Amino acid sequence: MARGQGTTGDRRPAPALTVAIRDRFEGEAVLAAAAALGLEIVLVTAPGLARFAGAGFCAALSEVLGRPVGVDCGREPGLALAALRAGAPCVRLEAPAALFARVADIARQLGAELVREWPEPTLRLAPGETPPAALRRAAAERGAGEPSSPAGERL
Repeated sequence: MARGQGTTGDRRPAPALTVAIRDRFEGEAVLAAAAALGLEIVLVTAPGLARFAGAGFCAALSEVLGRPVGVDCGREPGLALAALRAGAPCVRLEAPAALFARVADIARQLGAELVREWPEPTLRLAPGETPPAALRRAAAERGAGEPSSPAGERL
């Protein structure tokens, strides 16, 4: 049997759900809702938040929430470098291969990780949507009726 494959009847927990947050309060609400529902989640910043609020603000979310929060820097390598310098544990950057490799090397030197994409699926809360409702909807769409362990410490 190949590594990572189970027998027919094995039930595996669904992979962690990646949730994009816009601020500390939304992050706290998402964490509380995920704990209540028994869902494993990974937190990342919403697209554009680092540009709007600043790389330091986004990197500080990890400390404030007490768990890693990935910082989405889109196509902006300067913003990615700022997030890494501010202590972000993981940064997403869309860049040509050579530039991505250079920034990834810097990330490694700082003990961080650089990724091209967040783990799928990614949930973005709609304006006015509450975290419990959004997470219940996402869990239903994924067929995740079984509670899983609390979210991991790495992205």
